[in-house]
Amino acid sequence: MGNKGKQPPAVTTPPDFSGRWNLERTEQLEDYMRQSLGADHVKHRFPKDMSVVNEITQTGNHFRLKIITNAGSSDTSFEVGDKWEEQDSTGDICVVSSKWVGGKLVTIAEGRKTVTVTRELRGNVMITTMKCKNATSRCIFSREGTNLQQA
Repeated sequence: MGNKGKQPPAVTTPPDFSGRWNLERTEQLEDYMRQSLGADHVKHRFPKDMSVVNEITQTGNHFRLKIITNAGSSDTSFEVGDKWEEQDSTGDICVVSSKWVGGKLVTIAEGRKTVTVTRELRGNVMITTMKCKNATSRCIFSREGTNLQQA
């Protein structure tokens, strides 16, 4: 009756980010770190041998994201669409929200500064784009067991 001629909304399945992702390269990371952390926190250049691993467990819209670096690690669980509080890398508390934009996972941390992180998959490659003020950085990760040439 009221829906005559209308198509039902398309059911979409979010992409599966599950896996262990190893950092392959970065683009414009130092400028982004200066904008997001502030000049006081960036005393030296980002080490070329910095190891960054993202361990992601995803069940539908539920995520567990563990980020492991030479400097330490963080572990966050969330449901896409929810808001939560967490401590940022400067020690400040921020409010974080997440949403799907197309097939991309977008998280926005609002605190002293606003940081937007967008994760997208291209085969066995995960591209993480981080924005703060006028600075944008990209981190390119490969799924463990593959490399960029296999993607």
